[in-house]
Amino acid sequence: MKKLVALIMALCMMASLCSFASAEGYNMPELNTTDPITVTFLTWDDFELTRALADKFTEKHPNITIEIIETTTADVTGTLNNLAADGNLPDVFFWLDLDPLLANPMMYDISKYLENDEEAQTKLYPGLRKVGYVDGKRCYFMAGENLPATIYLDKAVFDKLNVELPPQDWTWEEMLNLIETMTDPSQGIWAYNYFMGPVTLGPIALTDNVTGEFGWDGEGYNFGSGWVDMMEKQSEYARLGYQAINGSEEYLAVVPDDMWAGESGHVAMQMDAYWTMNTIYTQTAAVERGLQMVPYNAPIGEGVENGGQFSWLDMISISSTCEHPREAYEVMKFLTWGKEGWMARAELYKTLMHDVTDPVTGEVTQERIYRLAGSLPMIEDEEVAAALSTTMPDLGYWNDWEAFFSNITTPVTFGGRTIPGFNTFIADYYHGSDYAGYTGIEAAINAGAIDPYDYTDALDEAGRKYYDDAMAVFYSVYGQAE
Repeated sequence: MKKLVALIMALCMMASLCSFASAEGYNMPELNTTDPITVTFLTWDDFELTRALADKFTEKHPNITIEIIETTTADVTGTLNNLAADGNLPDVFFWLDLDPLLANPMMYDISKYLENDEEAQTKLYPGLRKVGYVDGKRCYFMAGENLPATIYLDKAVFDKLNVELPPQDWTWEEMLNLIETMTDPSQGIWAYNYFMGPVTLGPIALTDNVTGEFGWDGEGYNFGSGWVDMMEKQSEYARLGYQAINGSEEYLAVVPDDMWAGESGHVAMQMDAYWTMNTIYTQTAAVERGLQMVPYNAPIGEGVENGGQFSWLDMISISSTCEHPREAYEVMKFLTWGKEGWMARAELYKTLMHDVTDPVTGEVTQERIYRLAGSLPMIEDEEVAAALSTTMPDLGYWNDWEAFFSNITTPVTFGGRTIPGFNTFIADYYHGSDYAGYTGIEAAINAGAIDPYDYTDALDEAGRKYYDDAMAVFYSVYGQAE
């Protein structure tokens, strides 16, 4: 009898705790499931996929119709400004530049939805749960697409030099060691080439608790952490001949047609973007040339606490004029980061087809639109990772996509998308000011005219001033948090 009473009491306590967690932890407002609702959604790419996902959403929520509005990355900022002036903003919209949105009341505060969404608070990559909190209290945007910086190691070159590939969970220090040891002029091999180099990736990878470019941690920049060392390293690597430089005398002697170094077969490491696997490295020309590019995450420094990995994160907001923000949030979630949407997306990546016409014969055949996933998840979920891995190509020389996915969970993006005042700071002060007769600090450092260590404090202070100015504009438009 005592055991029965104890069991009943334990069950009652568990029920009480569950009720408390549901009521106090996640109190999401109810979704309207009866009234006809149309949610407009502005995006600039993946139109076929977005329309297919919208159809999947409406199957689940028959009263909600999603109207897709197409734009381009070149036009989106101007389009949003014009639509705002006309009072006709889309309910949900992607955007590229934060500051214009701070100067106009375009964005809706979604914090009450985000904070009461159990999936967001338990599955979203931790850094992405807070990325849109402009003033630390109100959330005006989320990451809507994740395209991580990807470091490609050419297995064919590593084999040629008899060097083993590193593990997928490599470190920043291991990457630098490869850059400093993989050049072999006798075989026409350079250690690396880059699209986004150490100066961009380093301050994010080497700064504790980083949330933005140049070591931004939510309060200020940290140019003394990562940036200053990587400025010297990147310049030194070019000077020592570790970097393959298109158009240089040394490169032309090995590659007379000046083919882009990243697809020449003469570099061990290409620091690039996720989409390059689709646009170049799985294409017939690269495969026939013998490239065997293995994708790696942008690594984090040893001992760095909460370091980040650079990624192209496309941001998304609900408009301040949206009549149904709760339903718009659900649409935004399904079409961008939520698990249900990603499970549907994994299937669509394999089944969406388009017509391809042979340029010689004129024969029309059907092929998959996506050779591999067009973007990558923003949640930690084993089912999503497993489903997505089935959409990825077996490269023959490598096929460990789940390991790749598991090591790209701390994305940090361009400052102009998350840090108020960043773009003006970079344009006017970092690249636009005079440094010992050179326009832009990087030009002066590369010319040997100045020592970067002498400028870290000034850069930190100037960056914070531009941030404060942008935040003053934000508060004048959006007001203070209650």
